[in-house]
Amino acid sequence: MRAALVITDEDFYEPTGYAQAWVRALEAEGCEVERLARVPRDWGATGPPAGRYDLALAHVLVEEVAAFGATLQVAAVLEGSGVPLVNPVAALVASADKLVTHAVWAAHGVPQPAAWDLAGLDAWPVPEGPMVIKPSLGDGARHIELVPDLDAARAVERSWRADEAAGGERRGAALLQEWVREPACVRLFATPHRTSLAHEKSRAEGALVTHGTVYPRVYPPPPAMADLAQRMVAALGGGLMGVDVLVEPGGRLLALEANAPFGFDVTDPEQGRWVARAALDAVRARSAAAAR
Repeated sequence: MRAALVITDEDFYEPTGYAQAWVRALEAEGCEVERLARVPRDWGATGPPAGRYDLALAHVLVEEVAAFGATLQVAAVLEGSGVPLVNPVAALVASADKLVTHAVWAAHGVPQPAAWDLAGLDAWPVPEGPMVIKPSLGDGARHIELVPDLDAARAVERSWRADEAAGGERRGAALLQEWVREPACVRLFATPHRTSLAHEKSRAEGALVTHGTVYPRVYPPPPAMADLAQRMVAALGGGLMGVDVLVEPGGRLLALEANAPFGFDVTDPEQGRWVARAALDAVRARSAAAAR
């Protein structure tokens, strides 16, 4: 099995160790791995070498999707040349933009916190109480706040646009989202057909977002949680994603977000093996379905 690992080689990302962890995990499953960070110069004349790759794993960051960056370009070329992608280009785009993600999930009836594009609102969309404002682009729980009304929400968005104009990161659309009080936030790795262990994120009581990379609880997901994680990925057309599920104190499960380029514990070979096997299985399943 010959795999193309599409991932940036920029200095800001290389120290994360994700590229090296993916290479180790894929090689442990018998793959020959070639890293690609941009479209090779000769491909414009020759195209990708025929038959060179059996699959491509495109670890395309949100900011690269937003700017149609180098790694997304590689993913588009490989997909257009017939190389099976673990997450197709459409799934990369849909998971990178939270407004798109929520719209797709709504179309498929996936339970989620209700979300609105702030730009289209003339009135507060919930009967009472604050809502969460978050950018449709970005990750790491940045720029997320509670706001009490439209004036406060629009003031937050104005601060985003001022920062963008000064060279700050792009936020995309401003989303207003239902505030889910005191939930557990659980990260799972999932395909449309299988789900990893559930990793509950650390969150201080009363805090709006989680913090750190330590999971205080790791456990086999209940069937309803595993099913929701698989539905989240399948609705977006993905093959393997890291998804976050909110668990309300009363037990209600809600889809929060999906990540095509996801972080996993690079120090845990067992976790690396799980995601590598899931990636390979996802491509095999898609190829088998296409052959039928």
